[in-house]
Amino acid sequence: MPRRTLPGRDVEVDESGFLVDALAWTPEIAEELARDTGLGGLTPRHWRVVLCCREAAARDGSAPEPGTVSRLAGLPAAELDRLFRRPSSEPSGPFESFRVLTRIAGLPQPPKWIDLP
Repeated sequence: MPRRTLPGRDVEVDESGFLVDALAWTPEIAEELARDTGLGGLTPRHWRVVLCCREAAARDGSAPEPGTVSRLAGLPAAELDRLFRRPSSEPSGPFESFRVLTRIAGLPQPPKWIDLP
C-alpha cells in the first residue's frame, strides 16, 4: 500500500487515498483531506457530520450507511450531499458525496463503492 505524509504523521493509504487505519486519523488530517477534495476548510456543520460518522463507525465496526449519518447528524440527505460534494466536479450523486465524507472522516473506503468514479 502507498504511504502519504499528512499533517503530523506518515500514514498508509489505499489507491484511492483513503486511510487504511482509521486510528491514524486526526482533525488536522481531516482538514488536509478536505482541501485535497476541493472543499476547503471544514465548517462546524461539516465537523458535526464527520464526528457522527466516526462515532458510528467506532461503535459499529464499519462505516455507517448514508441514512444513518443523516439521522445521527440531524441533517437531510440533500444537505449532506451539498456539504460534501466536490465543487468542481460534474453532478455525481449522493454516494460520491458520501464517499468524500468517508475519506475525510478517515474511514476505509466501503467495499461496495470502490468502483465509483
